[in-house]
Amino acid sequence: MIITTDRAFARSIQSHMEATYPGMKVLLANNLMMAYNQAEAAQPVFAFVEDGFTKLPEFEMMLALFSALDTRWVAVMDSAGATPARTSSPLLNVGAGIFELTKTDTPQQFSQYFDMMVKAPRRDQSGAGKRSGGANAAATDFKKIILIGSSTGGVEALRSVLVGFPALCPPTLIVQHTGKNFGQGLVSLLDRICAAKVVPAEDNMKLEPGHVYIAAGQRRHMGMTQRKPMRARLKEGPPISGHIPSVDALFTSAVPYGKEVVATILTGMGQDGAKGLLALRNAGATTFAQDEKSSVVYGMPRVAWETGAAEKQVSLARMAGTLLQAAKA
Repeated sequence: MIITTDRAFARSIQSHMEATYPGMKVLLANNLMMAYNQAEAAQPVFAFVEDGFTKLPEFEMMLALFSALDTRWVAVMDSAGATPARTSSPLLNVGAGIFELTKTDTPQQFSQYFDMMVKAPRRDQSGAGKRSGGANAAATDFKKIILIGSSTGGVEALRSVLVGFPALCPPTLIVQHTGKNFGQGLVSLLDRICAAKVVPAEDNMKLEPGHVYIAAGQRRHMGMTQRKPMRARLKEGPPISGHIPSVDALFTSAVPYGKEVVATILTGMGQDGAKGLLALRNAGATTFAQDEKSSVVYGMPRVAWETGAAEKQVSLARMAGTLLQAAKA
């Protein structure tokens, strides 16, 4: 796959790769939405990505999809003297994409890099599968609902958390800051790896065990109705804490349920969610924040911790188990 707006460059590399590797089909995409849809359908083994695209907030979704599919990728610079986006982006400074090619490199150099990367050891896929993840647990084991808020770096963090959830997990509501066109993509991505059913949040949807409800990329805030049975509520309104949907809106709406709630803030920029998390803690909820070491951006979790909204900081590796254990109390 080649993701670029430079048609001449794309055609040159496409022709070379397809001639060098008979039977290979090289996909071309000139925007991230097109690239995401193509990658989800075709599951490419490798992608050349124009560096400008890696600077966009929406590229976080591409990174998460590449990770889920084990798709290798490399940034392609306009010239050798250009400054790569990874030097200023915490998302790109870890994991894949740490090397760059340039458009001035020869097609042969592109195929050599491709050979090197696709022949590198791939992660063990044994036992992989959407419904195989998560510890076994009965719905009756859980007494509380789980609320999660996340932003920058949150897509990969959510993957890490939800892969540890059992098929009959507590009702879980998530607000993730992402581009307006990527909400459904996020739902599909998380549903691919989660043992529970991941669905886009809809107004008046009953909150049930074994379901994860996602609000992302939409122009409505997600909250909870104020009477039982618990239902999701989607409501239009101005930005809250700078965002639509807002983590603060979700957390604040759950305050009446207090002791029946477990809530956490994952990696992210800004402070959305801290006020709502504090209100939840004061109402008797169990509250957490991702720790600094495991956060891509220690912004939202920092504010939650420093204001006393989170009663404990938890590493990403331990977050799923911590949330599930707290939901049993």
